[in-house]
Amino acid sequence: MQTIKVEIPQTAFRSYPIFIGSNIIEECGSYIKDYIRAKNLLIVSNTTIYSLYGEKVKKSFIDAGFEANFLLLNDGEQYKNINSLENIWSKAIELKLERSDAIIALGGGVIGDITGFAAATYLRGVDFIQIPTTLLAQVDSSVGGKVAVNHHAGKNLIGNFYQPKAVLTDVKTLNTLPFSELKVGLAEVLKYGFIEKSCGLNGLNMPFMDYLKVNKDLIISLEQLILEETVKYCCELKAAVVNQDEKEAGLRAILNFGHTTGHAIEKCYNYKNINHGEAVAIGMRAVFLLAREKGLISNKYYDESIDLLDKYGMDYKIDKNISPDTLYKAMQVDKKIQSGKIRFVLPVGKAKVEIFKDITEKDIINALKFLYSG
Repeated sequence: MQTIKVEIPQTAFRSYPIFIGSNIIEECGSYIKDYIRAKNLLIVSNTTIYSLYGEKVKKSFIDAGFEANFLLLNDGEQYKNINSLENIWSKAIELKLERSDAIIALGGGVIGDITGFAAATYLRGVDFIQIPTTLLAQVDSSVGGKVAVNHHAGKNLIGNFYQPKAVLTDVKTLNTLPFSELKVGLAEVLKYGFIEKSCGLNGLNMPFMDYLKVNKDLIISLEQLILEETVKYCCELKAAVVNQDEKEAGLRAILNFGHTTGHAIEKCYNYKNINHGEAVAIGMRAVFLLAREKGLISNKYYDESIDLLDKYGMDYKIDKNISPDTLYKAMQVDKKIQSGKIRFVLPVGKAKVEIFKDITEKDIINALKFLYSG
């Protein structure tokens, strides 16, 4: 088991550990008990995750001296909404949770985002713990304190920054993931390869893009040591950014690489028939196209990056029924808009990115046209 510390200098009391290991979920109570003051816990999950880990997690918390209660939500991005949030609040009120109690997310990114927002707002804030069970949640959404729900006008428009007290990541939970769900997380892992230098780390014995290329088969086959190292390094990269910019005043925006287009695609699909990883993979192709056309990257680096996406099976296309104009309009209702302008994180060299606000509608539309099926 390894531990990463997320340190936020401006608010030291928000610093917290990320525990990463194999087969540690059954001991979650003993890991967490020193980081919260709670007696009563509300654990939010869904039926799929509960059937796999719910009873083990409940027993571990009871053995550690907690009262543990579950609430199971519907699974899927389309349920990351105000109705699910209301369900958590209502359950917390029913259980008479107090400010000294805690709310815990057991599941993927959707569960983590909704649960974190509920914890941030119930009684003006109670302790919050993340136990991520998907690769997406383990390398990205459980780290950094972004919590939110979707609005029909756009993704994650209603939210807050609320740091957990601890994160417990058991990579063994990935063995029960369908391959399609594993690829959702792999899109985010690849993102870190493309932004590594801008995060300010060089923590492996080779560039992360090269590491991902060399270890592709081991990562996809869930070889435990390589998987732990991969998850750990992704968390370190994100923590390095969050430590400098907790609330996305500047640097943290680089973590949105591929997400401006990706979130617009998800919205245009009404959060159905496409998942976050697929949308972000398409979005990353879009920014590489934009960067090449603007002369920000060489053809060689463009080809190398697209080849890495292809090696991981990130060859998704946009449905022809969704026009480039429709996607562009969806981008204009996005939390990343600044002074009325769409912000794009574009590559400017190998593993290095910058934030741009001067990308024209014409440039965006032209890039999108290359991303359709047929």
